[in-house]
Amino acid sequence: MIVSPDAGVRDLLGRILQEEDFRVLLSAGGEAALILFDRQRPDMVLIDLDPARPDAFVLMDRIKQLTDRRFVPILVLVGSLDDALVQRASDAGGDDFVCKPVRPGLLKARLVAMERVRDLHRTQAEKQHAIGVHLERDREEHELAEHLMSHAVRKRNVAMDRLGLIQRPAEIFNGDLVLSQYLPDGGLRVLLGDFTGHGLAAAVGVLPVADAFHAMTRKGMSDLHLLAEINRKLYQLLPADRFMAACLISLPGSGDELRWWNGGMPSAWLRTAGGLTELTAHALPLGILSELPAQEVPRRVHLCGGDRVLLMSDGLLEASDRQGVMFINGAFEGLLRSWRDEEPILPALVAALDAHCRDTEQADDISVLEIPLDPGLLASETWHADGSPRTGWSWSLELRDARLCHQPTLESALRPLGFLDGLERQLGALETILAELFTNALEHGVLRLDSSMKGTPDGFDAYYRERSMLLASELEGWVSIHASYTPTDGGGGEVRIRIQDSGDGFDGGEIVELGADPGCTWGRGIPLLKQLCHSLVFHGNASDAEAVYRF
Repeated sequence: MIVSPDAGVRDLLGRILQEEDFRVLLSAGGEAALILFDRQRPDMVLIDLDPARPDAFVLMDRIKQLTDRRFVPILVLVGSLDDALVQRASDAGGDDFVCKPVRPGLLKARLVAMERVRDLHRTQAEKQHAIGVHLERDREEHELAEHLMSHAVRKRNVAMDRLGLIQRPAEIFNGDLVLSQYLPDGGLRVLLGDFTGHGLAAAVGVLPVADAFHAMTRKGMSDLHLLAEINRKLYQLLPADRFMAACLISLPGSGDELRWWNGGMPSAWLRTAGGLTELTAHALPLGILSELPAQEVPRRVHLCGGDRVLLMSDGLLEASDRQGVMFINGAFEGLLRSWRDEEPILPALVAALDAHCRDTEQADDISVLEIPLDPGLLASETWHADGSPRTGWSWSLELRDARLCHQPTLESALRPLGFLDGLERQLGALETILAELFTNALEHGVLRLDSSMKGTPDGFDAYYRERSMLLASELEGWVSIHASYTPTDGGGGEVRIRIQDSGDGFDGGEIVELGADPGCTWGRGIPLLKQLCHSLVFHGNASDAEAVYRF
């Protein structure tokens, strides 16, 4: 685009550039030039600068504002290369300067050079966009994984206030898994697992492992049956290069023995009055083979009062100092030798680790678990495995218009009715299911928001700005929620959550397909629900969704 208040200059420059196969737009300047630029979006701007007309400086500044992140070079024609004038024009947005009278050859050379600079800027912008999409996707996955760990896993653990636990994630989400649950005889079972991978890739495996661990422990299923079930689930769920190393510890209600199983984890250490016992890995990690080998059975060791056991992930032993020396080759062995009977080792271990890794970046997740094997760790009373409610219920709620701004929770709606009694350990997963289905109904049904907006670096902010604006306006529509519980044989149950909305619906199959695409930054919630739920069905145009959760 050529901008000059002189019609003769505009025509002359236009002819010169057209002869060099440039497509040319002409403008006298002012608001007309801005309107023309905004409509046509030219690749470069050539401005004839008259120092007596300050509107040219304003025009350059306004054009730079309109280009946003797209680089559009501004070539400035000046009567002389006066330092003050050039500086003022550069501050306003000028990128290069040509003295008048214009020589066609020089002008062409400057324009070609500006084209190269423009192309470099655009290539860099495309790379930054790709990096931004990747980082945003990575951040989303880690936050989702951490949310799942917090709400669907950690809240079901027991006796954590009596265990010594240190967890330090290398990223937002810790790929190490710690689970604890009481046995029917009042004993305690603990699992420390280490998944390959981080973020959502690890979190997908966490949920079925946690569900099996808590349900089967509460029912009193044996260590071997539990390990076989977790192995089967992970083998079916995870790809061949994904698995979970694990160390399982069971302390029966009698407190007189320790049952342990180590599949691919660093050695655990048992401290007794008689000294240290190494609980070495004797089995493969879970999820590698379709069936556990017959010889890889849990082992037993007799206990006395005051005994303690130490479990850890490989991130602890492989933590390196500035010289590359790993912790296992540094202070770790000395700490084990100085560990006294009936004394905790965790405080000294953490202090030694901090000193060893000072001023270095953590490369892997670190988890350390110290378990005091004493009666205070056991449940105060035994309980029956059949702890889930044995009578069913049904509950419905419909939110309309402005009330849609307040997302409901099962805790606030069902707890006062007593419907959650016996379902506490399932509540994290159920809240996740309700929240995801309600969000889909509200955003894609009632508000008609398009998730593809999230496909750009600024898309997430734009998406949620529009969401907030729509919720603050005169909102019209409704979302209906229906939940029901039915007990099943064996002490389990089934919860159905059905959500309908007043919107036009959306393509549920397309959302699932997008969520399975690793290059897509949206649509990941529904595939997650398919992992959580026994079944997930979209009726009609997908404005009617029904999830079935079994335990």
